[in-house]
Amino acid sequence: MADFFGSLKLALVLLLALAAASIIGTVLPQGESLAFYEAHYTPNSYKLIHFFRLYDAYHSFWFLWLLLLLTVNLVVCSLRRLPAVWKVAKAAPRTVTERLFDTLPFHRILTFSSPIPEGRVRLTQLLGRRFGRPRPLPVPDGEAFYLERWRFSRFGVYLVHFSVLILLAGGITSSLYGFKGFLELAEGEKADRIYAQDGKSFQKLGFQVELKKFTMALYPDGTPKEYRSDLLFTDGDGKSLEAAVKVNHPFTHNGFTFYQSSWSRVPQSLRLRLENEQQRLEVALGMEERVPLPGTPYSLKVVRYIEDMARFGPALGLVLFDNQGHMDMGLILINHPEFHGNRIKDYRLRVLDLKTRYVSGLQVNRDPGIGFIWVGASLMLLGFLSTFYLSHRQIWVWFRERKDPADRLLTEVYIGATAHKHREAFFRILERSLQGIEGGRS
Repeated sequence: MADFFGSLKLALVLLLALAAASIIGTVLPQGESLAFYEAHYTPNSYKLIHFFRLYDAYHSFWFLWLLLLLTVNLVVCSLRRLPAVWKVAKAAPRTVTERLFDTLPFHRILTFSSPIPEGRVRLTQLLGRRFGRPRPLPVPDGEAFYLERWRFSRFGVYLVHFSVLILLAGGITSSLYGFKGFLELAEGEKADRIYAQDGKSFQKLGFQVELKKFTMALYPDGTPKEYRSDLLFTDGDGKSLEAAVKVNHPFTHNGFTFYQSSWSRVPQSLRLRLENEQQRLEVALGMEERVPLPGTPYSLKVVRYIEDMARFGPALGLVLFDNQGHMDMGLILINHPEFHGNRIKDYRLRVLDLKTRYVSGLQVNRDPGIGFIWVGASLMLLGFLSTFYLSHRQIWVWFRERKDPADRLLTEVYIGATAHKHREAFFRILERSLQGIEGGRS
């Protein structure tokens, strides 16, 4: 069982499956109603989308199982290989012998025409600045010391594994407890809940949000340059906080992040004239307000406001009801009262006065896994730096005294080194460092 869950093949299969899931989640529209998929896809495709919840792929049962299996695979792989790496990293330096230097991939012999203390001081100062603090080692004769750096880099890959686990934990947390919805507020309106993308469920905020003011900056040609919502957040204990939300400048309050996503305008007050051959009526009404028409069996309701109707300016969608519940619908152009289509039933309509107010469209997300994501991404960066740019470097130095044929006292220095990664680069650095020692030769 451990061989299966800890295998590299399983890891590759899971990564490919997650990549395929990401492609599906990118190509297939997410968060739409089931009616949308039924209308836009073939019956067989719709069945697959519905059964596998491809309309919300990142929250589906199979996607969570893939994340869970990848988590188990990483844990098993790490635990199986960690003891061997730990043993190597914690091992004491190898004993200094002549045989040691023959087995090391880098070894040099330097000769100094000075006693050991002088040569040791010069060499330890030179190497210590670049390769770590010298540590004395026992030897049968002479003196020896050992230098090392970046021992912990052997665990870089495990730091990457651990960061992936944290990222997976963040993804699972967001999938299970996260929420994404929308909120539309007109100036002066308040809300304490947001509705999900499907429009069928809602999420209580635990606080109240009010749109105090909506402002828009325009380019010289009249197109929107920037729009901004000034919001007032009021917690259950009565504490208030004001904040501005602009495009690409969201604001987070009590775990919910508000993004400026859209805007519109709706009638705040409206006065209409309706006339036919028998009568002329004037009526005042608001958006979605059903008002009876005096002296008639009808009532009128404004159900839609269009900012620009096919470049003819703003338009109103109205519904006329009779006593039996029958409806007639019409769409009138506000700035073109002469337009022949500005009628409903046998009435011609003209807008006498219209005052609008802005409505701010806010996307609201709750992502409880975002903290895991930040921590995991930071640890992954450290892990990559440790894994790819650092290596465990080790240097052994042994000083021995001997006499030359002229009976002069010399110091012979054996230098050996190794690294578990990037050896050639390390050896070049070490070679250049040794060339700076006066009086030495290799």
